Amino acid sequence: MKHKILMVDDEKNILNAFQRNLRGDFEVVVADSPELAINIFKEKGPFAVIVSDYRMPKMNGIELLSLLKKIDDSAIRIILTGQADMETAIKAVNEGSIFRFLTKPCEYDFLKATLNSAIEQYELVQAEKTLLEKTLKGSIKVLIDLLAVTNPLAFNQSLRLRALAKNIADRLNVKNMWEVEIASMLSQIGCITIPTEIFNKVLSGIDLNDKEIGIFMKHPKFAYDLLINIPRLEDVATGIYYQNKNYDGTGFPIDDLKGKSIPFLGRLLRVIIDYDLHFEKLKSKDDAFSQIKKSVSCYDPDIIKALEAEVLSVERGFIVREITLKELMTGMVLADDIKNENGITLVAKNFEISDVIKTRLLNYAKMSKIIEPIKILDFIKT
Repeated sequence: MKHKILMVDDEKNILNAFQRNLRGDFEVVVADSPELAINIFKEKGPFAVIVSDYRMPKMNGIELLSLLKKIDDSAIRIILTGQADMETAIKAVNEGSIFRFLTKPCEYDFLKATLNSAIEQYELVQAEKTLLEKTLKGSIKVLIDLLAVTNPLAFNQSLRLRALAKNIADRLNVKNMWEVEIASMLSQIGCITIPTEIFNKVLSGIDLNDKEIGIFMKHPKFAYDLLINIPRLEDVATGIYYQNKNYDGTGFPIDDLKGKSIPFLGRLLRVIIDYDLHFEKLKSKDDAFSQIKKSVSCYDPDIIKALEAEVLSVERGFIVREITLKELMTGMVLADDIKNENGITLVAKNFEISDVIKTRLLNYAKMSKIIEPIKILDFIKT
């Protein structure tokens, strides 16, 4: 089967020559502008190789290849230009991850040899990618099955964590969602080393003695040692290792990391695991979240906001922010009811604040107490 090659040049006679000389060896698709190349790349891909002229109107070849890399980074990229200067070559390699830099005029035998080398590289990368994905999926399945057999309670918890983690990460516009799902599913894999009675006490909210705490706190390290040598799971392993690390820097592991310097996956697991334990004990979303709010120094505030939005079933794309009555502005949408000190609802959840409502609330506050802070919806900026 011939591999598809996309040739881009603003000179149509050059494109015609490419097609005549290369179609016997490759499936050549041509584009006489960067705009057309982008559309073809999206609609007719995947392509094994992209060859682009450097100097073109509106967008040069480096810019084009850099953009196409963001769409699909598997294609091998080649720059073809008459500008045979070192600066352009360095820029091409650094900005576009260019496989080769060829100068015009380029002999067709040399161009064919370069394209064959590019296709070999493409096939090698694809073979390694397929092998890696199969190995990764297989390894994860084995570990999850092992957890299900040896500690069904921990496995059931991991299923709950996966759903919650995915929803929160979605609210925070996290890109590597697959890492979030795997980290949550495997966050309890170290519990296969923990006696069942200890894990039962943890899930039931029963205090552990010092010896039991020492045993239980080791499970993230065991998980880390198990996962760190699996290709592409390095960040997952590190995140699981930091699942008991508090946002203020206390907790396990004992090091200098705190705040945003703690790996995101660790910060996420810290919140959702504690929330899940509170929920299993209290059987109430609101009560479980209230327990989280009592220990805010332990958790990433952005993740808490996303969790609160999830607990309140707020529309996707928004998180919850707390403000004072004086900070309430026209156009803000309420994430929860505004109530007075007697628990009576003054303005209902999801209501958009108007000038009249704001004035009414301010006047009401002069006569009676309004419960603060007030919860509003805040759009997530990407």
